[in-house]
Amino acid sequence: MRQFLAPKQVRVIEGILAGLTVTAAAEAAGVHRTTVHHWCRVIPEFRNTLDAVKQARIDSIQDAMQALVAPSIAILTSIVHDESQPLSLRMRTAMAILKFASTPAKVPVAKDAMGHVDYAAATACSDTPQDEIHRHSSPSSNGEPVESPAASTPPQTPRNASCPCGSGDKYKRCCGKNAPPVLSRAA
Repeated sequence: MRQFLAPKQVRVIEGILAGLTVTAAAEAAGVHRTTVHHWCRVIPEFRNTLDAVKQARIDSIQDAMQALVAPSIAILTSIVHDESQPLSLRMRTAMAILKFASTPAKVPVAKDAMGHVDYAAATACSDTPQDEIHRHSSPSSNGEPVESPAASTPPQTPRNASCPCGSGDKYKRCCGKNAPPVLSRAA
């Protein structure tokens, strides 16, 4: 497919295949990074080749990571079973394993006919809330999920809003004179 690409486009693709960022690959080819993004938008051959190169790089990294799985599991197993290891290390290792085991599998990303992410389909597939693991992983005395303290406190009145007492003054000059500053805004 490279016979359709200009020499600078080929240099950009080779740079990205070598692990350079788009900016670094563009600079090495003698073009600006916005030119590379423009090529992606208007030249299907360039975009398809670039996508294939990126996927090949991802695949090679995933293969390298996959080769590390067996030795990593052996290390984790030895840490969990070795009673000479500090209890805190063994506990963190066990918690990491449990968190991994309770993490749901990722749903494949839906794409449209052009190969772009179909966000409507992707959000329709996600029935599981993002914080499900965190909600259910907190230990509590009766087995119920522990409610976070931020969820139980009512939102604070913004300092520059009218005072809720009805005086007509700003909250910061009336009832909120001694109130602590707002650290986070309610969504």
